Amino acid sequence: MLAVLWVMVGVSVTGLVLALAARRATATAHNRMSAMVAAWRAEDCLARTQRVIAAALLQQTADADRPAPHGAPTWATLDGVLGDASLVGDGQCAITLVPTGTTVDVNTADQELLTRLMLAIGVAPVRADSIVDALLDWRDPDDIPRPNGAEAAWYVSRRLAVPRNGPFADNREIARVRGMDGVVGAGSVLGVTPGRILLDRAPLPVVAALPGFSPEAVARVAEHRERGAPIPDLLSFSAELSPNARAALVARYPDLVRLTTTEPDAWLLTGRGTAGLPAVTVAVELRLVRAGARAAVVRRRTWIK
Repeated sequence: MLAVLWVMVGVSVTGLVLALAARRATATAHNRMSAMVAAWRAEDCLARTQRVIAAALLQQTADADRPAPHGAPTWATLDGVLGDASLVGDGQCAITLVPTGTTVDVNTADQELLTRLMLAIGVAPVRADSIVDALLDWRDPDDIPRPNGAEAAWYVSRRLAVPRNGPFADNREIARVRGMDGVVGAGSVLGVTPGRILLDRAPLPVVAALPGFSPEAVARVAEHRERGAPIPDLLSFSAELSPNARAALVARYPDLVRLTTTEPDAWLLTGRGTAGLPAVTVAVELRLVRAGARAAVVRRRTWIK
């Protein structure tokens, strides 16, 4: 009798294990299918947006000899196409279109630019030097710390993720650098997206970080934005400044030409699709650059949220 009971218990346990395995397999298959559907929805959003972008740029090219209608999207204001009713999804897909150049690229910025940026967002000078050295130590290829920096040994001693000794992969990695915790506003001014600083759209602390930009010049940029008047070029802009502020800007003119732009170098178009219960969201990001009368895709990234 006891043997029969043990056999029954064994059969029950086996059945339970098989049932759990089947349930996990079903859930995995369901999630995989949801991710596939979500990706299709994201691609649909992207395709519809790209058609509207293409039409806007084509119209702009056709009307190049005439002023564009008020409010008509141009390359500098390409996100104006998002107001088109055809892009409104059904709650299962959504898009964003943002220009590059609104943050300082931590992977290419030099010590001066990073230090000015830290000071512009209110970090004390001594702490700013320490944070900048730590940022540069994280991305450089060696394990030799700068005077105020930190390399692998410092992070290992505190059981933290060690520096990559290479370019930052994403914004989350920036937060792992020694001293970055508690820096208010860093996420809105520091990033990993390459591109020259967009004078008309970058946050004012980013503009203030530019070499040669005095407080007066930054205030003048803010005035331009309040009036809705784009900055045509640096030389024209410098003519609006006092002699001292103009001299400071002109002295760094070669650097500013390299670092800034009045039109975005690229746009990041992201489509997000959602499917399933529990919901699975797939994001597809395209990097668009101007190629004549069209926007060319030069990079594609996909991730599941």
